[in-house]
Amino acid sequence: MRSLVKKMQGRGRLLPALSVLLFLGIAGLVWLAGRELLRSPVPDVRLPGIHGTVRSLQHYRGRVLLVSFWATTCPGCVEELPEFHHLQQMYAGRPFEIVGISMQGDSPRAIAALARVYGLHYPLLMDVKGQAARAFSDVNLTPTNFLVDAGGMIRYRQVGSLPLADWEKRINALLPAAGKA
Repeated sequence: MRSLVKKMQGRGRLLPALSVLLFLGIAGLVWLAGRELLRSPVPDVRLPGIHGTVRSLQHYRGRVLLVSFWATTCPGCVEELPEFHHLQQMYAGRPFEIVGISMQGDSPRAIAALARVYGLHYPLLMDVKGQAARAFSDVNLTPTNFLVDAGGMIRYRQVGSLPLADWEKRINALLPAAGKA
């Protein structure tokens, strides 16, 4: 019986260590998956907007593009909306655009209501079939944002919120390559 207790105590120390290693391994794979996207072309997806107009992300070539995957039910996503509204105003007249892509399950009515509340005037597209989420390396957490340079290359992937000042630094670093207006 004592030997069984000793084995169980040894396993008690082993289990937390294995859990930590498993977590680090999964985190590393997620990080590597995100890194593969950096410096890769923005996927050419065509999605309907909340009013039915279909848009392609290639339409924004020549501009720095912030692609935001979000959901109306995601508190972090909704918290970002005023900041994105501010970025939209701050860079008005410059080669910068924001495109919001709502995840599967969001209704056009709910998206339009949030757009009205936060004064959003950038394109809000719907990923009804999940094709954009798959094309961007299986986005499944919101908010997930991608910053694309004027040449159409993904330069940053951000899972979770990012302070406004950090977005400004990243956007400003890419705008000179796009040619400031």
